[in-house]
Amino acid sequence: MTAFAYYRLPYLHHAHYAVQHEGEPEVLSSVAELNGKEGFVIAPFSPSGDCPVLLIHPDESKLLPISDAKVISTSDSTQAENASDRDAYAEDFECFHQELEKGTFRKIVLARKATVRTADKNFESLFMKACRMYPRLFVSLVYTPQSGMWLMATPEILLKGEQGNMSTMSLAGTQKAEPSRTVADYPVEGVEWSHKNQEEQQYVTDYIEDCIKAFADDYQLKGPYTTMAANLYHLRTDISFRLRDEGRLGDVIDALYPTPAVCGIPKEEARRFILQHEHQPRKYYSGFVGPVSPQGKTHLFVSLRCMNILPDGACELYAGGGLLKESEMEKEWKETEAKMQTIRRVLL
Repeated sequence: MTAFAYYRLPYLHHAHYAVQHEGEPEVLSSVAELNGKEGFVIAPFSPSGDCPVLLIHPDESKLLPISDAKVISTSDSTQAENASDRDAYAEDFECFHQELEKGTFRKIVLARKATVRTADKNFESLFMKACRMYPRLFVSLVYTPQSGMWLMATPEILLKGEQGNMSTMSLAGTQKAEPSRTVADYPVEGVEWSHKNQEEQQYVTDYIEDCIKAFADDYQLKGPYTTMAANLYHLRTDISFRLRDEGRLGDVIDALYPTPAVCGIPKEEARRFILQHEHQPRKYYSGFVGPVSPQGKTHLFVSLRCMNILPDGACELYAGGGLLKESEMEKEWKETEAKMQTIRRVLL
């Protein structure tokens, strides 16, 4: 199959379709190699020979309208019964939590995977359904021969802007939204947050501030405030800044990614520990995806609320949560279940 990307930016009523007919996507060994490059990128949690950074160079693109048609069920899906999923997560939690108690990490993110089977092979219709279900999220369907096919509906901006005027966000802290509550927009007032969630969000904000100081002379923060993504509340802080050198966009992305919202603090030590100890490799989950351009518009989003669609119809759903010393296994498990429901609902 030819490499392609469908994507819809938040709040827009049209989607982009970009496809590369000639040649293969460019393979990059690191995110920093995006300096000066343009295209549509899909990057993994940790670049490797099996999961490289991939840059699609589209030679065809078009706009697609998003209809306002009512969302209806388009497929039958069943979650594969796997009694060991919870046991594996509990084992990982204990392993990760011991390091937090020893003070090795201030925060570390634990992820897991669940498998769902679907008979629906009309992937464009799944993408359009996700766009209609989640108008406030970045929705993308990406395929390359190296990465396989990924569908996501994610709330988290890694980096966006144009001509050096950039912005990012700190998004951490999660709780399930009240079923009866409807929200036209954010911020959401009146939602109370635990000390654990507030502390987790501040860790992420502090980290991003430190990253930006190396590339910008000044920056502005707005927040933290409560925002809603699908059926979940999050704590969010917006951060805007002006790059000193537009040619170093890849370096900025490399510094920001992966954020503590999907990795941990300290970052590199946490990433190594995750790669060594999580039961399931993350592949492209908790990496990032989107169009990048040093002179034009960049819209990069963290690959959350996503699934890897396999050729046999199996869909691997991924979710994770940030652990602190006071974290409890049962609550963290339920948080991953709530996060997985965002993308699982697209298959129902």
